[in-house]
Parts: sequence; C-alpha cells; structure tokens
Amino acid sequence: MSKGKKQQIPTLTELVRRDFESMMADERLDTEEGVQELILIQSVEGHAHQGAGAFHKRRFTDMTTHEAVRLMGWPVEDCRLARQGLIDEVIRWVQAYIDGNPRDRLVDEAGHPLLRVPWLVEITVDPLSVLRGLYMGGWRDDEAVRARAEKAYNIAIGGGRCYVVDTRVMRKLGEDADKLAHEPHDAEEMQLYRDKGMIVPTEKIKISDVDDGPYEYYYIRYRVGPGHSDDASIVGAGLLYDRDVALGAWLADAVDTLEKFSGAFHDQDDELAEMVENNVPEARIPEEELMLYVALCSIALGKEERVPDSSTRHLIAIDEKTNRSLLRSHIDFVEGVRGPAQPMSHGKTNTHDFYAYLVRQLGELQRRQPKATQPAVEKPEAAIEISLISPLISSSYAVVSPEITAEEARRHFVESSVEVLVVCGADGRPRGIIRPRDVLASQ
Repeated sequence: MSKGKKQQIPTLTELVRRDFESMMADERLDTEEGVQELILIQSVEGHAHQGAGAFHKRRFTDMTTHEAVRLMGWPVEDCRLARQGLIDEVIRWVQAYIDGNPRDRLVDEAGHPLLRVPWLVEITVDPLSVLRGLYMGGWRDDEAVRARAEKAYNIAIGGGRCYVVDTRVMRKLGEDADKLAHEPHDAEEMQLYRDKGMIVPTEKIKISDVDDGPYEYYYIRYRVGPGHSDDASIVGAGLLYDRDVALGAWLADAVDTLEKFSGAFHDQDDELAEMVENNVPEARIPEEELMLYVALCSIALGKEERVPDSSTRHLIAIDEKTNRSLLRSHIDFVEGVRGPAQPMSHGKTNTHDFYAYLVRQLGELQRRQPKATQPAVEKPEAAIEISLISPLISSSYAVVSPEITAEEARRHFVESSVEVLVVCGADGRPRGIIRPRDVLASQ
C-alpha cells in the first residue's frame, strides 16, 4: 500500500460474501452441496453477531439470516422454502407412520435421505424408536419442560424462544437483538413487550412482513443458564435408549435449527413432539425419564468448555483427519463402536473425553433415582453379542462374571475409565458385553 493511501474498509455485503465463500471452500458437510449452502448461510448470521470469521471483530448484532441471503444476491423466499422443505420431509416421515405406512429408513418418498445425509440410506431403523427420539428431542427444548427439570434436579439450564419482533418498538425500548438473546427477561418484561407491541402475534405476520418490513424473528431469553448441549441430546438419547432414538433426537435438533429461517414462525420441533404425543402414544416416555433426559442434556455450571454444544453445521461437518462427522461418531458410540477421537468445541475437548464425561454425568443423575437390584444381565447369552475382534474391544474394558448386578456394573462405569464390560463364564469364554447404556438407563 502506497504511503498516505487509506485502507479501504470492506462493505457489509463484501464481508458477508467473503465469510460464506470461505466456509464453502474450507468445510465439507456430510450432505449435498445445496443443503450445505442452506446450512452455512445461517452461520454467517452468527459470525456477524460475534465478529468472527471474515468479520474480523467487527460486530453486526442486528444481522439476520434473511439479510445475509439478500446480501448474497439470493432470492430470500426461495431459500426460506428450501429450508422449510427439509423440515417438511421430516414431518411427512412422521405422518407416514401415523397413516399406517411406516418407513424403516430415514428417507423421503423418493428415497432421498433426510437432510441429504448420505449414509442414512444404508441403515434400517425402528420407526417407533425414531419417533421416541423426536418426542424427546422436541420436548427437551420446551420452556415448561426445562423449568420442571430445573426444579426436579436443582439445576440451572436457562431458556427462551423465538418471537416476531417489531424492530421499531424494540429500538424505542432500548433493546437490540444481542440483548434480547443473551440477557434475562422476566414475565413482567415479556408482558411489557406484548403490551407495547414489540412482540407481535405470529398469526398477524406474513413472511414478507419480515423479509421486506420492520419485523424480525428474534430469540428472546427468559432465564440465563449454561443451556443444553445438542451433542448430549443425541448421545444421551442413545445411552438411555438406543441408536434410533438418538437419530430421532438429532432430527428434532436439525428441525429446531432450520426453523429459525424457514417458511413459518413457530416452534416446529415442539409441534413434532406434540404430533407424536397425540398420535403415537407408545412413543412417549414416563415423566421421570423425560426429566432425566433433559437434565442429562444440560450443561453443568463450570463445565461449559468440557461440554460441547455443536451446531447442526458442526455435527455434520467432516473432520479432515478422520474423514468422519461428529454425528457419525456419536451414533457409532451409542452402538458400542469406538472410533478415533475427534476434536470438539474448536479443539477444547474431543469425543472420547466428552463420552466419558457424559457416562459419568448420567451415573451421577441416576444415583438420585431409586436403585435397582436386578442383575445387569439375567441371561449372559442374551447380552449384546459381539466378536472380540471387533474394534469395540480396543476400548478400555474389564472382564466380569455373569453374576454381576446392575449396581456393580454402574460402579464400574462411573468410578473408572472402563468403557465396556466383557461378561465371561467360569470357563473364561466370553458370553457377551455390557455397555454403559445397558445399565445406566435401567434405574
């Protein structure tokens, strides 16, 4: 740069485009390119709020996804409807079960995998288990459900939800998007926002009112707290139940992400949970189990760096070293397969440390429940069969007798670094294995 020549400051349009193009060039999501674009454009909003990525510490706290789409030169309504289409595929998958036409694969009517995650077409699922995961994953984000879990376990989670906001009134009241999202707002303040017309009933709003008018769809926090971990939501569902419940919990989280910029202004993950509850009662779980799950998903105070909360983008991003996504790693773990450690939370932790933490956390929460005394494996032959040459046995493991009780097995997992218990008979021959989810979920 020549002497005396001022450095040109990039425009907001240039920053948005640089940020998006940088992510597209540097990241590979485990989905189709078009879906990757629909997911990454939402990350531009987050980067603008935080001054991250190409924004280089310049913060734009009122940036929205629809504004980022507009600055990219894309048709805003088309992008909204494309994201809504991904949600609608999940809704129709649920409706197919209700209509008596269950699908044993996570695919749409044409056989395309949901969210276009390619390996979903390769696995057969139990539809009822997936519905249970959608039920759990949808309700765990509900404000009233979180409040009950906070009381039951004496924990702080925090929470809020999205509302249509009249930005003209918002500014008059001295608020902005960043304050609404991160500062607590009690019932009195929320009522004031309604009375003043800052919060607008969604039935009075059209998409064009937001995209072309003075309204925005903003998150308003009720109570401050560490929040929930979407990683714990997936893995916890698998530990408590099984792989397919974990996949359902992931789908609920994906819907929760996509709905922030979609064709509707309401909580579609909650509505999916309610749809399952009203039409598939066999997918519901007891209140005490739902409370345990919600507590397990919560990030404990002081453990924020140890407990990652991966976005939909990061859950399906493919790690260069392992060529795997976090989602695939989570699903493998709940199936008992030990994969390579993958970085999480921008390198602050990794999958192995996170899984060990979550197993111990589940044990701590379970100890507050009545203790069971039944054997962990009534018939060792019925334990999960697995070859000892499986990669699982490269995990940390201990050999136990068939007489081991559930309580003894729990202590192994909670008090040591053991990841698998190998059940062996008096002749030394293996009869099966016990994984954490087999006993930690049985109390």
